[in-house]
Amino acid sequence: MMSETVYKGLAVMSLMFASLVGVQSNAMADVALSKVLLVATVNSGPAMLPLTWKIYRLDKDKSTLATSLSRHSANIQLEPGVYRADVTFNDGSVSRSRTFDLRTVSSSNVIVAMD
Repeated sequence: MMSETVYKGLAVMSLMFASLVGVQSNAMADVALSKVLLVATVNSGPAMLPLTWKIYRLDKDKSTLATSLSRHSANIQLEPGVYRADVTFNDGSVSRSRTFDLRTVSSSNVIVAMD
């Protein structure tokens, strides 16, 4: 049988572990998201044509798909970092890319001319 001291020690360790896990998850929730306005244009106005945005997060030599959208403009929120927006008309006639940096800004406009 375990002594009362061992039970108390295990209880204290369990509480400490639970509190550390709670602190870590709260820290992850506190990451400030950046607001990003995505706009695809044709002739200096909104594209108003079917197209797809693919937003990739760039980390060192790796790119990870962060989100994908099917509209000419959108407001999204992303964690700070460096990203690449790949924009393609649904018929495949035009494809463009733009890299943008959200490490030092809280909001950004990403405008991609499709003509």
